[in-house]
Amino acid sequence: MGILMQDLRFAIRQMAKKPGFTAVVVLTMALGIGANAAIFSVLDAVLLRPLPYSDPDRLIKVWTRFTGIGAPNDQNWVSAPEFRDFQQLNKSFSDLAAIGSGSINLGVKGSPQRVVGASVSPNLFPMLGAQTLLGRTFLPEEAQPGRDHEVVLSYGLWRRVFGGNTHVIGSTIDIDGVPMSVVGVMPSGFSYPDDAEIWGPLAFSPDDLSESSRGGHGLEVLGRMKPGLSLAQVQSDMDRVGRTMIEEHGSYPYTKFNFGVILHPLLEETVGDVKPSLIVLMAAVGLVLLIACANIANLLLVRSTERQQEMETRMALGASGARLVRQLLTESVVLAFTGGLIGVALTPWILHGLVGIAAKSLPRAVHTAIDGRALILTAAISLATGILFGLAPALHAGRKRGFEGLKGGRSTEGKRPKRLRSALVICETAFSLLLVAGAGLLLRSFAEILKVDPGFRPDGVLTMRIALPDSVYSKPAQVRAFYTNLLDRVQRLPGVQAAGAVSALPLSGQGGSGTTTIDSQSVRLEDTTPEADQRVVTPDYFKAMGISLVRGRTFEAHDSDTAAPVAIVDESLAQAYWPNQDPVGKRLHSGGRGSTAPWATVVGVVRHVHNRTLEARSRVEVYWPENQRPSGAMTLAVQVAGNPMNLVPTIQREVASIDPDLPVYHVSSMTEVMGDSLERRRLALILLAVFAGLALLLASVGIYGVTSYGVAQRHAEIGLRMALGADRGDVLGMLIRSGMATIVAGLALGLVMAVFLTRLMSGLLFSVRAWDPVALGGAAVLLMIAALLAIFVPARRATKVNPMVALRYE
Repeated sequence: MGILMQDLRFAIRQMAKKPGFTAVVVLTMALGIGANAAIFSVLDAVLLRPLPYSDPDRLIKVWTRFTGIGAPNDQNWVSAPEFRDFQQLNKSFSDLAAIGSGSINLGVKGSPQRVVGASVSPNLFPMLGAQTLLGRTFLPEEAQPGRDHEVVLSYGLWRRVFGGNTHVIGSTIDIDGVPMSVVGVMPSGFSYPDDAEIWGPLAFSPDDLSESSRGGHGLEVLGRMKPGLSLAQVQSDMDRVGRTMIEEHGSYPYTKFNFGVILHPLLEETVGDVKPSLIVLMAAVGLVLLIACANIANLLLVRSTERQQEMETRMALGASGARLVRQLLTESVVLAFTGGLIGVALTPWILHGLVGIAAKSLPRAVHTAIDGRALILTAAISLATGILFGLAPALHAGRKRGFEGLKGGRSTEGKRPKRLRSALVICETAFSLLLVAGAGLLLRSFAEILKVDPGFRPDGVLTMRIALPDSVYSKPAQVRAFYTNLLDRVQRLPGVQAAGAVSALPLSGQGGSGTTTIDSQSVRLEDTTPEADQRVVTPDYFKAMGISLVRGRTFEAHDSDTAAPVAIVDESLAQAYWPNQDPVGKRLHSGGRGSTAPWATVVGVVRHVHNRTLEARSRVEVYWPENQRPSGAMTLAVQVAGNPMNLVPTIQREVASIDPDLPVYHVSSMTEVMGDSLERRRLALILLAVFAGLALLLASVGIYGVTSYGVAQRHAEIGLRMALGADRGDVLGMLIRSGMATIVAGLALGLVMAVFLTRLMSGLLFSVRAWDPVALGGAAVLLMIAALLAIFVPARRATKVNPMVALRYE
């Protein structure tokens, strides 16, 4: 212990003796460790930390599978009759709960609000192990029609709207115009489904459970596996349930759609598709740390050469090589722990920035904090990196040697440390190329996505959503009158060029689809009932959104509820079902072939719109006129000359003048809606670009330091060459070629690594190959320019040294 304390004191004295060197090493380590701790904290919060429910590993999300409907992975939600079948036929779930999500109008006097709500099976809260802060959750009998007038509030809503009043239990509040009784308040931190602020009991009416409702897939289903069962066993049981449902309900097209049941652990569902991005980012910060270690190892190698005389003196006085290795490793570890402490201090700032830009795109990111596990990891990284970057210089200093340094003159070094320094430069160049190439690939993908034609023009379009409560607007005529009146008022506002409304805005995460029967002889009869995206729109919606009319006409005022049913289809549906024909005048209707829905005549064809994502085409699309199919919940789309957001207060006043109890929500420009749909891609691009820039900076600093030291070692050679008549340009070229030879080797190694390792990013790329020559070539050129500048500066400085001074110094 005494020797260890002696080594520690000596290490601290050495750090104080060279404050500039110490500052560079410590700050380099702090950046590397701080970035790693921050990203690990995000990774831990999003991917590794268990969900805040009882026995979360047994919670399973249940999906139905309908092949060919155009949904991601053919997954679909569940209808009420299917949920009943799951409950009655399964043998592997101890509990199953259904959830219907949506938003509701909360009547608050003078300030109506739109909040996210959910109708849930009463057993959901016990299944999650959730206890109320105040009151109770739902009773089983409250899941009956007519007895479902109770609500449970979230902690945030209780504090924000009701001021944390404990007497709220038993009070009556207005939900969509219906009086509801508050029976409970959930504790802080509970939110299932995500962002839900108020819950009501899910009550199925006889109509909901009838066979005609089997196609109404609007429910999320959550189950808890029985103890002792594996996911594979439960999947096998639900496969049996699916086969039984196909047999018992032959009139429903389960066989045609290859119906089945899909199970996913709830954590996997919660995390979604962010896992690949986070793993890539964790690998990126790991590479940054490796580059930092290579940099510091090079600095310590240079310093160990400068301390050659000190080491030889200590060995002459009897110190063993092992003793010197231990001393130098102690110095490295002390430097690393100092950098680690500063990195931990920086981590909350880095986390704050990360959460700020990631809150909307990463699930659970708001709960990120540096905790005990992150601190343990930071300590382990500090120790490991201290040993890693200190080992080579320590072994170099501790090897047996002669005592040339004691004879006076400058310290010299052999070929081994030179080769080691070159190897470290090659490694950090290769790692830097990987990061810069990765950022280039994401940038290229992002640029390709921005080139995608969404099917509409987002510029100058203001959007906002309104939902009419059924209790107030119970008749279709009332719904039609409201939107006709509102759009007429908005259309007359200064600066408004067109105003329309749609039931589900493209790229908003909202949407609806359903089986549609096409009257066509151009395709097989069994293929004429596709799952189509369906939208209800007002006549000027297409004009407001800039959706081009390809053929026929758009909806008009005379397409009323008393006129013949009409529809508009997109070009993809027209090409698929009426190829080489004029779709105008053809027929289709909602539902399958057995549906009693009336046939509608196609009056127009419009461009295909990317409703779900820009990366993939949506299903075929059908538009219905709002006058014939009124929808209470609609999103306004207003084409404005100038900044569309300037018109928000005016439109809100128009809504309030018609109905003061209606809140307006989801207010944004269409450009912002498109931007939000790309949020996760933008986050991965920004973070990887930051890490790539940091890697480029560290590599440049490392190359500069190594070049400066190498040039200093060659002062005598440079002086002799110039004394014998060598031109400064020739000497400069010699030094640059010597330095760039190592860089080219690093770039070659990095390109080979990039061709193979960037394939791991393929899931994050769009219309770009993992070995894209533009991204890889651009990264190589950028690194070469940075390295050339880092080599040029010390090389040019060396050519300005007076030859006689250099020779005399030697």
